[in-house]
Amino acid sequence: MVSKNILVDISPIGTFTFFVYVFNDEEGKVGFGLFPNDGPCPVIYLLNVQNNKVKIFFNEELIIKICEQSRFSTNERREIFRKFIEYASRMEKKAARLVFRDCKMSFLTESREMVKYKRLYIHYKSSFNLTGDSLASIEPA
Repeated sequence: MVSKNILVDISPIGTFTFFVYVFNDEEGKVGFGLFPNDGPCPVIYLLNVQNNKVKIFFNEELIIKICEQSRFSTNERREIFRKFIEYASRMEKKAARLVFRDCKMSFLTESREMVKYKRLYIHYKSSFNLTGDSLASIEPA
């Protein structure tokens, strides 16, 4: 279970409000993550995986849930994703200054996975109808 320690920032983007926390993961490693609607898991997070080596991670399951629930047009999704990336990049710089000062970091803009998730979100088409039961844990994007 993730232990949220310090609330760093809050920002609404689309129909989500992202809460940014310094946290500890299950193994006690220090992380910095964006939690949609103050949920239990971050969608994107930085984690000090080894001595002074910080990597970026993506919660693919949560990203897919967000994609499945989005009712925005392709153009609206592009704009929402642009705002999200701008915000995540600002928070990443804040993490580098405040939490991971003397660490070697992997950055969001350098991540190939980010391109994959951008395409997934912008062009996502559900192959089935969603029910309220499958969406109970998260708000629409």
